[in-house]
Amino acid sequence: MLQSKAWNIFTLIFIALTVINIVAHNAFVEPNVFTAKNYIFHVITKPLIMLSVLYFLMKYLSHKEYQNWILAAFIYSLLGDILIMGQGISNVFFASGMVAFFIVHICYIIYFHRSADAWFGQNRTLLVLQAGVILYAICFYMVILPGLGMFWIPVMAYQAAIALMALVALGRFGYVNFYSFIYTVIGAFGLLICNSILAYNKFIGEIAFSNPLTTLFYCFAQYMVLKGFVSLHSKKSPEPLRT
Repeated sequence: MLQSKAWNIFTLIFIALTVINIVAHNAFVEPNVFTAKNYIFHVITKPLIMLSVLYFLMKYLSHKEYQNWILAAFIYSLLGDILIMGQGISNVFFASGMVAFFIVHICYIIYFHRSADAWFGQNRTLLVLQAGVILYAICFYMVILPGLGMFWIPVMAYQAAIALMALVALGRFGYVNFYSFIYTVIGAFGLLICNSILAYNKFIGEIAFSNPLTTLFYCFAQYMVLKGFVSLHSKKSPEPLRT
């Protein structure tokens, strides 16, 4: 499927929409280059990115196992994208968007786990990496905690969901084919980085080029998760590696 014409066309469309959105959004947030056209391109292309993913998933991958979970994740990703665009109007939009993305991560956790029937890595290297994810999540939360205020509990739950998603993605090694594993891990860590930039920028201080970086990591991550799903074959019996 990854060598098919349909996948190549989808990839080109996805990249084009992502680039247009990054350029339009970056221009829009700079007051000296603000134009209505920039804003329109941003508002239109942002939902189209996930709509293109949903179209490809439903048209070409509806026969694959676990499709319902990844479909739900992409639908809530689209909803989250739309809601987050309204955060400049009210924090209610931001909070609602975060709820949508929390559901996204839960759907990914279920999909990752069910496609491999595993939580933890089968060798010391993977276990160390998983421990590193947990340590990173705890340390990052402690860094942003002073700026959370009344949001400290929901952000803690959100941070735990992201960490668990990355942890389960790592735990699939040896239980699914390698390409599905590596694409999915890249996607999971892309979402982890994206959300870290977004959270720091929201609660602590502005990061240079945070908007294009967030969009870039987010879109790349969703693309890689989809690519991992396309590559997913039947589960294989784990063969523990010597370390």
